[in-house]
Amino acid sequence: MRRALHLVWLFCLLLAAPVCAQSIMERLITPGPLAAGHARLESRCDSCHTSFRKEAQNSKCAACHKGVGADIAGMSHFHGKYTPARTGACKSCHSEHKGRGYALIRLDRASFNHALTDYPLTGGHARASCTSCHGAGSNYRGITRVCADCHRRADPHGGQLGRNCQNCHTTDGWKQVKPFSHASTGFALTGAHAHANCTSCHAGQRWKGLGTTCIACHARDDAHKGSRGTNCASCHNTSAWKQASFDHDRMTGFPLKGAHRFAACASCHKQPPQSAKPPATCFGCHAADDVHKGANGKDCARCHVESGWKQVSFNHGTMTRFPLTGKHAGIRCEGCHTRPPRELKLSMECSSCHAKDDAHAGKLGTACGQCHNSSDWKAGVRFDHALTRFPLLGKHAKVACASCHADKSFAAKGISCNSCHQDSHHQGTLGTPAACRSCHNSVDWKVWSFNHDTQTHFALTGQHKGLICSACHVRAGDPAKLGSQCIDCHKRQDIHRGGFGQDCDRCHVTTSFREILMGASRN
Repeated sequence: MRRALHLVWLFCLLLAAPVCAQSIMERLITPGPLAAGHARLESRCDSCHTSFRKEAQNSKCAACHKGVGADIAGMSHFHGKYTPARTGACKSCHSEHKGRGYALIRLDRASFNHALTDYPLTGGHARASCTSCHGAGSNYRGITRVCADCHRRADPHGGQLGRNCQNCHTTDGWKQVKPFSHASTGFALTGAHAHANCTSCHAGQRWKGLGTTCIACHARDDAHKGSRGTNCASCHNTSAWKQASFDHDRMTGFPLKGAHRFAACASCHKQPPQSAKPPATCFGCHAADDVHKGANGKDCARCHVESGWKQVSFNHGTMTRFPLTGKHAGIRCEGCHTRPPRELKLSMECSSCHAKDDAHAGKLGTACGQCHNSSDWKAGVRFDHALTRFPLLGKHAKVACASCHADKSFAAKGISCNSCHQDSHHQGTLGTPAACRSCHNSVDWKVWSFNHDTQTHFALTGQHKGLICSACHVRAGDPAKLGSQCIDCHKRQDIHRGGFGQDCDRCHVTTSFREILMGASRN
């Protein structure tokens, strides 16, 4: 009876389903309780679901989470920039019905790509921990991007310079200050002021009410103790305190040019001008600096310029007959001019300076320039061997000069092979000296050719054909003088022991010693 009543009650519920489907039916089929954040919606399934329309669920989420919905619509922030979040189903990342303790936001902070937000992490921010900005909870939206909101306690200016810290600072380091246009304050920084530390003028973080006159900051630095008044700029400038702006060009007969313009007054005016007037000649001031010790005279301006003592304007190419090229261009004057030019006039021959360096010991004369150049004594040596009786062909073309000319005298070595190549293979069996070129060539020593049939009076036939040279030429001597009779080579093989004479080819042929043809000939 009780079971029947239950069925009747369930039937009534089913009949009422069209009227209260979301409040009764869906409760019967819910897969589990909601997370704590959505617990208040557990009695209202239609807040997140539309019956028989799963595709409408995202719009339900966006309707409630308006900020995220706006991000997706505007393609901004994480949900708008991260394609899976923008185009996929919300529930693919934020699963529900798994209980009150289940975290709807399951974020791996260690691997999260902050570039997908509207605030990429750069400089020191990239090394900061997530909790330093977001705390330990799930506070990810609405985090301020204003420097002063996070770094207010670290602001050494105490807020006096406003909240836009990024106008001067960067994320690379708090103490790394970006260029600031001080001209916008009405006091442009020039000279040494441009390199001064901010706090050297703005001591104690004082940024307003500072004086703009020199004496306002430099009263303690005034070497004149106020005796010249307060208008320091009449003589001094911002480049350097000790660099006075006295117009030496207009007010004296010695215009300051080059390095003179930057010299300190006291470097020349060691005494007051009314007591001692400095000399106006180079040598008058720079005698102690003269590395020539007066050997080149006192007219320093012939070679030197006022831009720098070591900058020499002497043009060796136009003012002498010996232009300096290659390594000569970088050598110091004293490297060649060991004595003043008026005392020792140098020759233009290479050997006049390089006799000690001559590896040929003078055997090739003094015209070194025929083979060598000034760029490098050992490199770029040029010599056309084809102009000699022995053009370099084949492997000879790649051989270093000293391989043949070991003594570096480069005298004629002879043009025959045996001049350089000792006959260690044939050991004189093909003549002394051996006529190597009859068989060999300069392309490759092992690639040789010799036609015994046409180049000698003894054609190789039968078993003779294919024999190596040393099979017959076993003794040193001229091969042309060897006998051409069979008995000259085969006397030991003569089974007749000379009984039939020495004219073997009357019966025998070269094909086989045992083949006998009466009246045979060697053809």
